[in-house]
Amino acid sequence: MSCLTDNILTRRSIRAYQEKPVNSEDIKTILTAATWAPSGNNLQPWKFAVIINDKALIKKLSALTIYEHWVQTAPCLIAVFLDPESSEGLAIPKLHMKHVQSIGAAIQNMLLVANDLGLGTCWIGEILKNEKTLKNILKVPLMLELMAVISVGYSGSIIQKGKRKEVDESVICWK
Repeated sequence: MSCLTDNILTRRSIRAYQEKPVNSEDIKTILTAATWAPSGNNLQPWKFAVIINDKALIKKLSALTIYEHWVQTAPCLIAVFLDPESSEGLAIPKLHMKHVQSIGAAIQNMLLVANDLGLGTCWIGEILKNEKTLKNILKVPLMLELMAVISVGYSGSIIQKGKRKEVDESVICWK
């Protein structure tokens, strides 16, 4: 098995973090990996808001999700946005989906590089319901569309072995 495959198979969503600050250089490495994700016409439609080692602000943002009890333990949160000004055709549903998919690829790169650096992450989508409040707190331009918040830090729990369906259960056609 390759190192990349091993990284993919060992990555887990982490929902408890140590009280240990994360290095801003590691976060920059994670964001660099995000920016190298594929995007339609290389438009790179992503923007990031990084909240690092600011317990008060992280606590305020964590209150916007039902997962407040563990989100507030993360030393870093990265809000991921879709920038409509860098994207063509957002009013056309299929083209909008192309940019959303690009951001999904960017987030996956972030999760995998963080895992490779020994950091735990969790992709938080539930917070999207409070997008407007989050943007107000962070003073983010209203035109940006919140796609997710990623918690980042050193795992504070035992990382469990993952479970997945057998591949054959997911394949609908093989010709």
